[in-house]
Amino acid sequence: MLSTRAGRTRTVLLTVGVLLTLGLGGYVLSRSSWVRAKFAHDADNPDEIAKLGDAKLSVEPLADPAVGWPQWRGPKRDGRAPVGPLRTDWDKTPPKPRWSVPCGGGYSSLAVVGGKVYAHDRTAGGERVMCLDAATGSKLWEYPYAADYSGFRMGYASGPRATPTVVGNRVYAVGAVGRFLCLESPPDGGQPHLLWEHDLLGEFGGSMPSWGVSCSPLVEGGVVIVQPGGKNGSVVAFDSSTGEVRWKAGANPGGYSSPVAATVGGVRLIYALTGDAFLCIRASDGEVMSRYDWKTDNFGNIATPVAVDDYVFISSAYNKGCALLRVVPGNDRVTLEEVYARSNRVLRSHHSTPVYKDGFLYGFDGTRDTILKCVDFRKGTDAPGWGDSDMRSGTLILADKYLVILTEKGNLALVEATPNEYRLVASVPSGLSGSEIWSAPVLVDGQLYLRGPDKIICLDVRH
Repeated sequence: MLSTRAGRTRTVLLTVGVLLTLGLGGYVLSRSSWVRAKFAHDADNPDEIAKLGDAKLSVEPLADPAVGWPQWRGPKRDGRAPVGPLRTDWDKTPPKPRWSVPCGGGYSSLAVVGGKVYAHDRTAGGERVMCLDAATGSKLWEYPYAADYSGFRMGYASGPRATPTVVGNRVYAVGAVGRFLCLESPPDGGQPHLLWEHDLLGEFGGSMPSWGVSCSPLVEGGVVIVQPGGKNGSVVAFDSSTGEVRWKAGANPGGYSSPVAATVGGVRLIYALTGDAFLCIRASDGEVMSRYDWKTDNFGNIATPVAVDDYVFISSAYNKGCALLRVVPGNDRVTLEEVYARSNRVLRSHHSTPVYKDGFLYGFDGTRDTILKCVDFRKGTDAPGWGDSDMRSGTLILADKYLVILTEKGNLALVEATPNEYRLVASVPSGLSGSEIWSAPVLVDGQLYLRGPDKIICLDVRH
């Protein structure tokens, strides 16, 4: 648990009670001058804000283009494209279509590795993992399997949500009903081989989430980690070769987020946002070293945690908000310290995860009808130069100094990633159609790969 959070919360509640008794409404300022609250948990921690002001907030260098895009949110799992060309005069010379191929329904994004594109979609009999030639779009292989969608309680039964993860010749894929597959991808020609599989809900005591199982697998140190959200394991690590369970962590209900890894104080960690809490887990043995309560309407924690140096940012829509936590090392353990929390304001990520650049976050704020915003990472406030943007409801990645955005209605846009002001560079049709295009774009070596409700396309955006 947080070392000082309980005391601060009691202080806030007492202060609010006194002021309400006096007939005061609106914002509340405590005697320590660090709480501005519409609700009890809307706060700044001045000591932590000061430490954050001095922090370098270093990030890893961009990946080489040869690494490709092997998993959800790219090679570093942070939404940043590898080094590579990107032409930006789209208004004058739109991205050039290279190929387009049909696909089944779904919201999962794509993995692109070694000249191959890996996708996960729905078929008439269930679901399918398939592999395409990245240069031509021709299908190299497919692996169809049965999947029963009758358990969905609130619709959105179009298809898989989770992005496949590719490591070497292994493809790890999680379907919308919780079937977790490890496939051996064949050399050129031939069919894939099923190495092992698990029923995530059945084996770990989970219940079908209203909008389906959505966690994208994380391969880390010889294990592959997913989030079944079950009472017998909310977060589970399997041996990446054999599929045997290595460890289980927590008993939290499932959400829709995906795990990420980070190293703080020499300790390798797994960050997992479950249906009701953020867990900080030791990667070596699965011990939950610290947790931060994060309850959301409908268990709607969807966005992936954003790790920057020793900090981690979480955000959710559905009347929740956002928070920044510092991961504090101590011997072989860590604890979580709240830096700031914003109750139902600033950045409420629905199903698009924000990206980080040079001290600022860029992401979509709100539930369903969302708006692109820039947020000061150190302060938890809107960037003053932006105001309201005209970019609505999309997913995004960061490519050099540009945001590459795909809206849910199929428009493709470039926006400069600067806090000074909202600068739309270009906006063009993507070639996709529909109203629920929620798959994040993928950019590898000047090739932009997009997935819609019924097709996958490749666009050339080289110089």
